[in-house]
Amino acid sequence: MSYENSAIPFVQEKTSLPELPIQTVLGLTYDEQCTLPFIARYRKDRTGGLDEVQIQSILDTYEEYVEIENRRKFILESLTKQEKLTPQLEQSVASAKTQNQLEDIYAPFKSKRKTKAQTAKEKGLEPLADILLQTPLNPERVEEKLTAQFVTDTDDTPENFAEALEGACDILVEKFSHDPRIKETLRNKFWEQGVMTSSLRPKAQEIKDHEKFKDFFDYEEPVKNLKKESAGHRFLAIKRGESLKVLKLEIRIDAEIASRLIEKAFFENQTESGAYPLLIKCAQQAFKHYIHPSLDKEIQSELKQLADQASIQVFSNNIKNLLLSPYLGSQPVMGVDPGVRTGCKVVVIDSTGKYLEDCVIFPHQPRKDIQGSKAKIETLIERHSIGHIAIGNGTFGRETLKFLEENIQPIVNKKVHATLISESGASIYSTSPQGRSEFPDMDPTVRGAISIARRFQDPLAELVKIDPKSIGVGQYQHDVNQVKLKKELDQVVESCVNYVGVDANTASAPLLAYVSGITPSAAANLVKFRESQGRIDNREQLLKVPRFTAKVFEQAAGFLRIYNGTQALDSTFIHPEQYGSLIDWTQQRNMSLKDLIGQPQSADQLLQDKEFGDSIGTLTLKDIVASLKAPSQDPRTTFQTMEFSKSLSTFEDVAEGQTYPGVVTNLTRFGAFVDIGIKENGLVHVSEFADKFVSNPLDHFKVGQEIKVRVISKDSERRRIALSCKSQTSVKKPNTKITSPKKGEKDRDNPFSVLRNMKLG
Repeated sequence: MSYENSAIPFVQEKTSLPELPIQTVLGLTYDEQCTLPFIARYRKDRTGGLDEVQIQSILDTYEEYVEIENRRKFILESLTKQEKLTPQLEQSVASAKTQNQLEDIYAPFKSKRKTKAQTAKEKGLEPLADILLQTPLNPERVEEKLTAQFVTDTDDTPENFAEALEGACDILVEKFSHDPRIKETLRNKFWEQGVMTSSLRPKAQEIKDHEKFKDFFDYEEPVKNLKKESAGHRFLAIKRGESLKVLKLEIRIDAEIASRLIEKAFFENQTESGAYPLLIKCAQQAFKHYIHPSLDKEIQSELKQLADQASIQVFSNNIKNLLLSPYLGSQPVMGVDPGVRTGCKVVVIDSTGKYLEDCVIFPHQPRKDIQGSKAKIETLIERHSIGHIAIGNGTFGRETLKFLEENIQPIVNKKVHATLISESGASIYSTSPQGRSEFPDMDPTVRGAISIARRFQDPLAELVKIDPKSIGVGQYQHDVNQVKLKKELDQVVESCVNYVGVDANTASAPLLAYVSGITPSAAANLVKFRESQGRIDNREQLLKVPRFTAKVFEQAAGFLRIYNGTQALDSTFIHPEQYGSLIDWTQQRNMSLKDLIGQPQSADQLLQDKEFGDSIGTLTLKDIVASLKAPSQDPRTTFQTMEFSKSLSTFEDVAEGQTYPGVVTNLTRFGAFVDIGIKENGLVHVSEFADKFVSNPLDHFKVGQEIKVRVISKDSERRRIALSCKSQTSVKKPNTKITSPKKGEKDRDNPFSVLRNMKLG
């Protein structure tokens, strides 16, 4: 499938990228069937070094172009079938640049039911409408002059002048409403001068939890402000209130703007005519009943798209940081899924993530078997040489950690480290088809404990098995466009997997399915091949896997790592297509490939070879040298143990003015939620991020980051904690009394206000 070359100017204008790289990216994607990760990593010299974001922008913009052109084609075909396509109309359709402009042109022709204006035209009233619009009339003789002309005794004409006038007005209202110039100008006015208003709907008080939206019971904000990424969460909060029938949302501009605009376009010279008051009324009716509802709906739809994209970007950013968070690596791990009545499920996995054994302990009431629990844990630690214990941070997670720290001797002696980690999504995995297929005979809670242990060992390898929406690091994720959300999150996961690389001999099928070019069926075949044939010793063996075609191999091979195999380069990101050139280069210098790997001096010698660089591409050469110098090239950092404050265990222990270590658990446009070691997370509002102004929270913190926070207030009734990262001299204690903002007041003026309007995750 080839791409449409006519799209190049459109993509170039939208992305501000040069023509040649755009052509190259589209050619690689549509003509050569290459994936985005492959293009970004292995075709840099052809694209000019474009990164994934730029390549994705080209592809998204091209899809937008195709969508517009498909709609243009449909409209032309429809107008042709209706026998309405004039040369002038065809030119208008051809010159329309946006989807909205196309819809404005097509609007008068897509109604399937007969309009009042069409009925009036059938009665011969279009000439009357033209007279009212264009001919100066004496106010006192309007009816007398026109009655004889348009009111007759025939069945297909109006019975009286009032009916004739009404029909003419219907024609004028439709004419004003469907004029593309008027619509486009008013569209711009809405974006520049429009105001979004939200108000309480009748009977809203009867709806449960309607008070959550009280900040927006009487609220307004300029539309141009809502275009900003930082405002998206407010619009989504109001849209949620609207969907629950609590709020009424409307986009408004001064109606006089529309009336004056229509007058200037159609009857600017009729101010002295007797028909002028009627024309003004028609203009007002056109705006009130047709133009305003249409643009209100359109602007709301586009604001929703902008808010969705901002929210999805936050979600994607958080997921990416979570997937690429520090990892423990190949070490045995004990995982604990805390519980009370049914006990804490404990599992042990080996250095490859393989399940070894499990047990149940009861360190809490009602059974509270401290000694029995202690004996089981210490036996498992000794039997499997455990150095790390990962504990789910859900209900009784902190109490379980406290039990381990106070009773398990290797932990007390600092020989074993116990850590709380997020268990979001572990329960989803435990009952999923993937979880059941991996461990068909196990209790779901044991599967959950295995997932907790594995995600501590390698977050990326385990979290790809879970629907990203279940991981709990989103902002209004259930309110945004679910198709776009899934597409974006899949792209993020794919990017992370290919950025890190995958061990071809240990990766699960879900992880392999995210590797460039590999389909779920090919991933499953690769796992079956390993199980039947044994270990894969080199990348060439991948071609023996069913459905692993030459094209799949080209796209995937560089991202599949084979350690301790027969080909030294297979453990690097160097693509097999470059092996021959490297072998020739080393042989000419009486060297072996092993002399290059991990040898900076030899790698530098290769980098300085201009002739070699010219033959394979300078950017490709730089990547090869980087791989030779650091063969494993895992961009993630290794896990470092973090300890929460020992003085905190409950909400009541939190003291205003005190500083505590914490971990960012969720990042939004308005602030960061931080775990400080108790059940309740605190909120660092964006205004409290730093002593200086922070415009984009995503650029300042990331999910999983360890930070120091100061408590500036706590609300015991709502069990909410306001935190700050500012220096002490910069912090001003906020008013902890929560009140509804005045009209137009922004969320940042009230750190807690946004919490009432949203549900994270």
